[in-house]
Amino acid sequence: MFSIAARAGDEIRVNDIPMAGLDLDRSVAADVDEFSAISVGWYGDDEAVHEGLVNQPATARLSDGSITAWAEDDDGTKRGGEIRASTDRSLGLEAHFAGEKGEAEFEAWGDLENRVDSPVQAMDTHTQLGGMDLVAWRRMQFEGNFDLPDGPEQLEGICYFQRVCLNLPLFPWKWIWAFFPDGTAFSAFIPFFGPQVLRRGYRFFDSKRLERSTIPVRQSALWESATGDRIVEFESATIEPVFDDGPHPHFEVEVSDGDGNRVAFTATSYGHARNYIDRPILGGLAESHWSYNEYLFRMDELHGEINGEKITRESMGQGFGTLEYACGLGL
Repeated sequence: MFSIAARAGDEIRVNDIPMAGLDLDRSVAADVDEFSAISVGWYGDDEAVHEGLVNQPATARLSDGSITAWAEDDDGTKRGGEIRASTDRSLGLEAHFAGEKGEAEFEAWGDLENRVDSPVQAMDTHTQLGGMDLVAWRRMQFEGNFDLPDGPEQLEGICYFQRVCLNLPLFPWKWIWAFFPDGTAFSAFIPFFGPQVLRRGYRFFDSKRLERSTIPVRQSALWESATGDRIVEFESATIEPVFDDGPHPHFEVEVSDGDGNRVAFTATSYGHARNYIDRPILGGLAESHWSYNEYLFRMDELHGEINGEKITRESMGQGFGTLEYACGLGL
């Protein structure tokens, strides 16, 4: 996962790195928007997630077709990241990220043949407290070169791109994105309220009942076929943590639409990465804290039915994906 992120505030800390926050009153000159941001990157293999590949604050420059956020050391070494429009595809992205532990250069693109392979405005929400805009490109092809601590790799496969703009406090959510071998995609998103808004650091309640004591603000989920001709939207969705003797929770996932379409499985996690943001409030008397946890998982105990067809591991193959469990409240 590679991202460039910014957060409003005079002074903030991202992953315990002090940096200036985004200035909401900044001016934009010559159609170039400059603001403080941080480039973050981690990677996962078949066994674990490896954090800290990139963790670099810099001044970001957003212009037509690109965003760059590079910092240069005294010896001329550049660290940070950039994402720009593809130079040789009608609609695609080129990315370059570099940090203390590695570097990545890759390209991502979609076939643009249907809603699954094309960018869509997945969310456009406006409230009295603020709004949320999400552009999602749920299934893209990618290929590139990755200089990792374990050595160089040339990789290709399926990826996901999103651009998220929040004009409200950072709130808790659960979000899942998964794929099957034929390219069928599954996604579910559940913002929620609960005692997790008070959580600081990476920890959980001793009580399973308390950990699951959440009130969903909204629920949404999608099942998208590999060809894009079948898109099922679910009106009910749950993602609940399960704890055993492992270092990270697993998650029970279940969705349904009231018309017989349903999917359920256990997201068995095998790796974890975390981003967290701290910001002084009340003149420094207190701090707001928001923590974003991401897990890599494999699907277990898959069962369900879509348009009359049984959904099992035998019919779909081994599913895999990523799951976010965000806690705290970023004011």
